[in-house]
Parts: sequence; structure tokens; C-alpha cells
Amino acid sequence: MTATTLAAVGGTLGACSDGSSGSKADRVTYLTSFGNLGRDAYIHAAVHKKYFDEVGIEVDVQYGQAGDYNHNQLLAGRAQFASIDASGAIIRAGKAAKPEDRDLRIVGVVHQLTLNAVAAFADKGFTSPKDLQGRTLGAVVGAAPRALFPAFARLAGIDAKTIKWVDATTQNNGSLLATNQVEALATQLPTKPGLEKLAGGRRIQMFPYSDFLSDLYGITIMTHKNIIEKNPDLVRRFNQAIMRGVRYGVNNPAEIAKVLHDVDNTVDADQAAQELEILKPNSLPGGGAPVGTFDETRMSKNIALLQELGLIPAGLTPADIADARFLPKSDT
Repeated sequence: MTATTLAAVGGTLGACSDGSSGSKADRVTYLTSFGNLGRDAYIHAAVHKKYFDEVGIEVDVQYGQAGDYNHNQLLAGRAQFASIDASGAIIRAGKAAKPEDRDLRIVGVVHQLTLNAVAAFADKGFTSPKDLQGRTLGAVVGAAPRALFPAFARLAGIDAKTIKWVDATTQNNGSLLATNQVEALATQLPTKPGLEKLAGGRRIQMFPYSDFLSDLYGITIMTHKNIIEKNPDLVRRFNQAIMRGVRYGVNNPAEIAKVLHDVDNTVDADQAAQELEILKPNSLPGGGAPVGTFDETRMSKNIALLQELGLIPAGLTPADIADARFLPKSDT
């Protein structure tokens, strides 16, 4: 990392207290995974329920963009925590286009299965992933659905070379599909309600990547390794609070959708509630494990799969991308 970047990260932490009783609250900046939609409502649930207040943290919530953007904001010290797709995070760390690309760590997993999917209109005859072959697809530049598509295509029996891509932005990706500028959209499962609304109620057929990539984690919480080294207790407290927000949000979708609308009145509360309901099965681990849980064995499988598919070179280990020391011990 450059000296400027190190100073930015260190300077932010220097302004924070230790969060102990009677001390001034730690101040952090957090980036949502993608704008301000129902799928990111867990941060607002945690703020609304004062989970961060309880652990001495003051959060400045900012709206994130594609994974590349959030990744670079964390590296630059302009945010201390961010929601980032696991597969995209592993691909960036694995490729290590610049040395500091391996300086971020997953400290919690919001969704136990990848949310990435392809959306297409059912009335256009899309009934299986193989129907995507030779079609024109849209995708946000730098986002995980596009980066992971070759893996999905290979396992689904699609010749990825036949796909024509149209670059989208966070602002226009839905409208590209609704206005038939693309035939399908590489996106995420919870976009379904919003896409159907944008298209006047036409039914969307979703093809989840998890049908073929069942070991891959979904959205994660990431931070910089320097923050872990300088203030591990802050990481533990933040992770505890936000994972309580994840659990509360999916268990109380209508309430938290209204909170989200109160934060931003451009948000459709009904749509946000539908997104939270879609996410519930992905957010609550089985076997009584706490929300946010992940383990080294499955993280190794994530890495091995992406290596096998040729998306990253050999050499990346779970310790290079994830740190499980800060997982909540329970959901309370």
C-alpha cells in the first residue's frame, strides 16, 4: 500500500475510541453492497434497533456500488467496513492485480449462498439456463454477477463465448432489461421484485448461480487487515451488531422495509419487504449456527472452485481473504 493509503486507514482509527463504557463512540464509515435497496436493509435494521449504540459504534452509512468500487474504497481508507460479494472478493485477491488487493479480509458472511443469478422475461421463452446461449446480456461493470458468469456458464452447459455483453451501471441496469436493450441481466436474486415492477408486472424468470455453485458464499462483511491489527475489538463489535441487524431484518421484513423508506423516501417499501423475504433462507444458517457464520473448510472450497474454473491462479489461502475470529458466538 502507498503511504497515503496507510495514513488514511491509520488516521481514521486514531480518531476512534476503544468503545469502552463511558468513552466516546467509535466512528466508522460503512458501504452498502449496491445502493440502498431491500437487500442491504440489514445495516438500517441494526441502526434502527440501536445495536451499534449498544456496542459503542457510530456508523456513517454510505451507498456502495459494484464490488470493485467498495474494494477500492476500503483499500483507500475512505470506509472501514463494506458489504462485498464473496466470489468477487476472492477473485480480486486471487488475481492480486496490485499487491494491496490481498489486504482486505472477510469477517462475516451475510448470505450463506451466492445471490448471483441471471434474470430474463419468462414470456421470452427462457425456461432453462441453456436458453441463454447466444443471447445479449447486461451486467454492471466490475460486479460479481459478471465476473462469476463464466463459472456458472461452464457448469450450466452454456458456451460463454456466444454471449454478447452490454455494460450497465448501477443506475440503468434494470432499465436495460425492461426496455429490451438486453435479453437477460446478470444480477442478483433479490432484484426480481424491482425488475418486475420496472417492467410493468411482466414475470421474471431467475436462474440462480447457486443451483450449480452451491458452495459459494454470498454477500460478506469486509474490512482492512490494518483495522483488524489496530482495533480487533472494533471489528468484533461491528460484526456482532450488523449480524443482529441481518437476523432482525429478514425476520421482520415489513417493519424494516418501512425503516428503509423512512431513511430514503424513494425506496418502495413493498418491494424492499419482498427482497428481505427472498433473502431469508440465504441469511439464516442451518443447525442453529449464528448469523454471519463461515468456516475455513468451505472458504477453501470457494477458492478451489474458482481456481479450478480458471478465474484465479493457484496460491490463495483462506487466511489471505478471511478471518473467522470475529464471528458472533450467538444471535443474541
